[in-house]
Amino acid sequence: MAKKDYSSAIEYYTQALRIVPNNPIYLSNRAAAYSSAAQFEKAILDAQVAVDTDPSYAKAWSRLGHARFAKGDARGAMEAYKAGIEAEGNGGSQITRNGYETAKKKVEEEIAADADNVTAPPGPSTPRGGGVGGMPDLSSIAGMLGGAGRPAGGGMPDLGSIMNNPMFAQMAQNLMSNPSVMQNMMNNPLVREMLDSVGGDDGEGPGAEGRSMPDLSGLLADPSIAEMAKNLMGGPGGGGGGTSGDAGGAGGSGRT
Repeated sequence: MAKKDYSSAIEYYTQALRIVPNNPIYLSNRAAAYSSAAQFEKAILDAQVAVDTDPSYAKAWSRLGHARFAKGDARGAMEAYKAGIEAEGNGGSQITRNGYETAKKKVEEEIAADADNVTAPPGPSTPRGGGVGGMPDLSSIAGMLGGAGRPAGGGMPDLGSIMNNPMFAQMAQNLMSNPSVMQNMMNNPLVREMLDSVGGDDGEGPGAEGRSMPDLSGLLADPSIAEMAKNLMGGPGGGGGGTSGDAGGAGGSGRT
């Protein structure tokens, strides 16, 4: 070990363990050699057998803590170091205490990071059910249209359920009070394609009864449509016809 010839050290301790199986000192020393060779899983196995064989062997606990910490198990390392401190008595050695404090700090950092990743409750600018950037969550509406925007079994969706949805009601109210937005939306090729797919301008064309709603996910992926929907729902930038109109105009002129 002093020459940093870890593979030879592992072999020597392995030979010794053939003679004296489960000897905690040999297991602990081989665990140290495995850790030095960055074979931490094997180090954990040896150190665990050592402490199982002799729970009072503090050095084995310390080496178990080191190997666990190196494998990313800070909590397990902290527990091993704590057991080592208890085995040593008198508050433990400086090395074992330092290992315990290092593992404990890492655990606290992980807990803090997990807390930061918890989704914060919606604030005043993000209505409950809202999407990214204030965009309303249209998944529930898409569900009424059947999965990804298509009614189950084909054909038209349940319009009564749609019109009773508060989200659609608000959009319809804002749309009717802003003719320019209506005009820009009708000029959008995707909207025109959607209307054509459900029966054309009069809904009486050939095969109209067999037609179904298109996939709304493609429609909502259009930036101009998404912006208009956001504004109609009263999202950021909503309430004014200029913003929605500019978005719709850009969508209409930018596609062929």
